[in-house]
Order: sequence, then C-alpha cells, then structure tokens
Amino acid sequence: MPDHSQLLLNFPTRPEFNFSNFVISDGSRFAFDAAKKFCSQNEASYQSLFLFGQKNLGKTHLLLSIGNLTAERGTRALYIRGADFCDKIGDGESLQSQQTLKKLMDVDYFLLDDVEALASSVPAQEKLYHIYNTVIQKGGKVAFASYFSPDKIKNAENYLTSRFQWGMLAEIKPIDDTTTAKITHKLAKDIDLNLPGNIIDFLLSRIPRDFISIQNAVTVLNQESYVQKKKVTLPLVKKALKIS
Repeated sequence: MPDHSQLLLNFPTRPEFNFSNFVISDGSRFAFDAAKKFCSQNEASYQSLFLFGQKNLGKTHLLLSIGNLTAERGTRALYIRGADFCDKIGDGESLQSQQTLKKLMDVDYFLLDDVEALASSVPAQEKLYHIYNTVIQKGGKVAFASYFSPDKIKNAENYLTSRFQWGMLAEIKPIDDTTTAKITHKLAKDIDLNLPGNIIDFLLSRIPRDFISIQNAVTVLNQESYVQKKKVTLPLVKKALKIS
C-alpha cells in the first residue's frame, strides 16, 4: 500500500490495480459489479459504496480500481487509509488538519480504506461525516472499505453508521477453491512462471490461502526457479517454501 509520503493517494496511480485484472469469484461478483457501476459513466442509483469482508479478498484492489478508472476520465479521485486519515486529521483544529480536510473534500471521488481504524477517534469520525456530506452535496461520490459491516464497527458514532448504510453495501466473501487456483495461475502467468496444476494443488493444501500469502509464494518460487535455472517441481517448491 502507499508509503508514508503518499498518505493521500491521488490518481492515476498504482496502475496494476484495475478492474480488468481483478479475479472474480462467486463471493466477490456482486461487489465487483457494484464497484464498476459506482464509477461507470452511466449514472448509478447510489452515490456511496461500502465494501466489507475479511482481509486480502480484494477490497483495496476495487477501491484503487475505482480511482484509476475515474482519473482516466478526468475526474478527481483521492484514496486514503483509515489510520492515515486519523493521523492527518488529528484533533481537527490545527492548520495542517484544516488544509488536509479541505483537500479531502475537494474531490469527485473520496475513497477511504480500513474504515474501522476511525473507531478510536471521535474527531476523525466527525470530520469524515463532514466530508461525506460535502462531497455528496456537490454531486461527488464516496466509497469505503472495511473488515466489518457498518453495524459491526465498534465505537462508530450512530450518525456515521447511518451514512455508511445509505448507499450500496457489498460484502466480499471468502474465495472458493476454483477461484483460488485461478488467482495462483494468473499471478504466475503475469511473471512468465509456469506452475503445473499439481503444483498449484499442492500449494493450496500447504500455505495460507489469502491473496498476499499466495502472491509471496509465487514470487519466491519464481526467484528460486531463476536461480536454479530449473522448472518448478515439487522438490523445488518444498525447498524454496520450506514445507513438507
């Protein structure tokens, strides 16, 4: 994700995140369709979108895809993570906080990731409420991503929870076995690494099945294959990933 110098992520950026390379599963199809419709040139029936689900299922991918696609059309999109939002806003009274707030409101698409991080800061929630109302009133759109559904975010103020629930809610559910295998194959193909089906099956029975873990495993195998000048075999996999 963005480093400390990029707490406020303007678009276009991170071009590797787009709708065309999002691997759709049965559990993510509704969220994917909702996100595409949300930023389509045809007017959607909702101005806010709330994506939720477990970690590493594609919520951030969809938020960044929205930002990149809308920026291509000349609209202003801005992405920020919840923890960074709290750090930037602080108590909301300093000059820097006010400047940040102004920048966050002066967009067509406001995208906030890891919403649950705001639960510990009432000032941050108050400012987000103000941003939400301002952007919506100007005809803009707001999208959020969270590990929790709006009604499950602890210590969230009622006025903010109600705003989250005004728009479209879309859950991303855990990835099924078939889609997990497709993701693994695609990650390998993207870096010109050949992973036979039996190797993919072995990997998925031995490593965590979230996106980051799979991506890291594929990267390690690619490096080991390059160093050894060998195709990916079961012995190579076991040695490279230190699994039996």
